[in-house]
Amino acid sequence: MTTWLLAWLITQAIAVGLIWYFALGIGRGVAPAATPNVVVIVAVKGDHDEFGPFLDHLFAQDYPSYRVVFTVESAADSAIAPIERRRAATPDRVDLVVAGLASDQGQKVTNLIAALDAIQASDEIVVFADSDIRPDRDWLARLLAPLIRNEADIVSGFSWLVAKDRALSSFTLVSMAATMVTVPRLPLLNACWGGSTALRRERLEALNLREAWRGVLSDDLQMTVVAQRAGFTIAAPREILPRVYFTTAGFADIAADAVRWLMLFRVYMPATFTLTLIGVSFAALGWIAAVAAALLGQTWVLGIAVALTLARTAARAVMVARLWGQAGLAENRLYLLLDPITTPIAAVLNASYVWRALFTRRTEWGGITYELNGPQQTKVLARRPPA
Repeated sequence: MTTWLLAWLITQAIAVGLIWYFALGIGRGVAPAATPNVVVIVAVKGDHDEFGPFLDHLFAQDYPSYRVVFTVESAADSAIAPIERRRAATPDRVDLVVAGLASDQGQKVTNLIAALDAIQASDEIVVFADSDIRPDRDWLARLLAPLIRNEADIVSGFSWLVAKDRALSSFTLVSMAATMVTVPRLPLLNACWGGSTALRRERLEALNLREAWRGVLSDDLQMTVVAQRAGFTIAAPREILPRVYFTTAGFADIAADAVRWLMLFRVYMPATFTLTLIGVSFAALGWIAAVAAALLGQTWVLGIAVALTLARTAARAVMVARLWGQAGLAENRLYLLLDPITTPIAAVLNASYVWRALFTRRTEWGGITYELNGPQQTKVLARRPPA
């Protein structure tokens, strides 16, 4: 047991070192050598709490030549009113597509397929974004820079979660997400994230997403698979971490989201899912064994583990400060104070969610219940009436 615990502590120490390496590399400036025309495609459902802030941040980009295509499922969608207000203010910059209801595929995927028809020959780069992010002013410039330098075929990022409430479940979810995003990005393991992904129009056409997305539930993971098969390189610059502000309704709430996300990885990227299962299981067993050892009088293991957790939290604080300054530290302060407590909870929950995802095929997402039997085998089982 002692040998196993030592191995676990060594892996924890390596992980902390990698997070510090990630954090200390944050904050480099960006100055694209050119400003090609960009179209940003945004699938929206409802005028939710974060849609207004998203619009404010999206239309405040320090980038001169971009337009936005919004795509909704229905002409009755409540998001249309704020979209039309933006279109009235800047008519050449805003377009709207009504996709219709999805049939045996994800509603977001249906929306995105419909939006592909709105891409114009003058659009040199296509960006996909989620409607709940708060992109910094240099978000577009950072997404485009590796494409302009011809360093990658696709550029993507990850989200940084910010809890708007004080629920323990929310801060635990932030810890779970931070584990995934504050590590060095390896090209072989990088994936497209629908919240922030950019590629040249020619690359998009080569992927033939109209066909690749048919019957699909996860637009971004399927894009990742198709891009990997095509031999495309995916870059994920560490500064592309748009904030997502959220609340939770308890641990059952975060379980539903986490299990769905992991189920999607199991279906679309089984090798990555297997590595995740092994990694999170090892991390959770280490914390359980460390606590058990402490109860038996071997407190040194738990003491070292807690010290490493504090070092990990300090690295995340450095990252937050470099990206968003004092304002970022203020809005993340409570999370950073609780992170040493929520980290072991997150490790155990992560492992339980991964194992649950092994046996999950059904999920509710955006008011729709789906059954997923394969990468392009999605069934719409039920729709919740709109509020």
